[in-house]
Amino acid sequence: MKNERYLAKREQWRAMIRQRDDRSEIVNYDDPSFPSYSFEGHMDGSSPWIRKVHWHEDVELMTVLTGKMAYNINGSLITVNAGDTIFINSKQLHYSTDSDNTYCTYIITVIHPKLLISSAEVETEYILPVISDPDLQYILWKADDPVSGRIAKITRAINLSRGNQFEITRHFFNLWHYVLKYASHNKTEFSTLRYQHIECLKDMIGFIKENYTEHLSLDNIAHAGSVSKSSCNNIFKNYTGHTPNEYLIRYRLDKAMDMLSNSDMSVGMIASAVGFASSSYLTEQFVKCYRITPRDFRNRRKA
Repeated sequence: MKNERYLAKREQWRAMIRQRDDRSEIVNYDDPSFPSYSFEGHMDGSSPWIRKVHWHEDVELMTVLTGKMAYNINGSLITVNAGDTIFINSKQLHYSTDSDNTYCTYIITVIHPKLLISSAEVETEYILPVISDPDLQYILWKADDPVSGRIAKITRAINLSRGNQFEITRHFFNLWHYVLKYASHNKTEFSTLRYQHIECLKDMIGFIKENYTEHLSLDNIAHAGSVSKSSCNNIFKNYTGHTPNEYLIRYRLDKAMDMLSNSDMSVGMIASAVGFASSSYLTEQFVKCYRITPRDFRNRRKA
């Protein structure tokens, strides 16, 4: 049992979210030439990708097998229980997180809509109306809906078909049938204020990206978004689950993680390079966030 837990702990790092500077995800496709990613894993409070706000052009499906989790999608928090499947539309600002410290298991699929485009007519009539609709942010199929079981079977089939491009595409077409059927019943008006908040957030995140190695205050970050300090705090909390300072620390940790994985720099040198005052503070925040020391993380990535 101890060895199984250790292997599971190592396996969960496969689900790490890698991001570009604009916070769009670099999806870790199972085959770099075929835009589909599927993974069966678990989530707990130490999972390294929780509350990591991002977006991608791909659509995302999450079927919770046991326990429960939550998704924040454009500032709205949605609980996903065992047996539920959630569909997140293209280009939505979102993150997943544990719910009430509950351990859960799941199957996630991230797949690009272009796999469905067999003709210009199909793209115009059946794909673009879904992925370009600002009011269709997500679809949640609850466990007590008979369709939910069918959706869950499709997500499992995609996961079992990894490496078989034809089977994945076939299952994706089956899934899209249900997306089209339920899309009109799952629209939420995307308010002008929410759009403005997301644009402000992108400006503030961009400022952090450009200046994370420097000493940054709440005033600096709020000014970048042309909002007050209180609005800055509220926007970050609503859309990222973190305060501006917590987000800044997380961003620095992302950069530190990249350097730990891809360089031989010492922990002290990395701390200085990403804006931490000392290696001890980097280690403290790294352990707090990921439940592992930077050195142990580096060793595990090399294993």
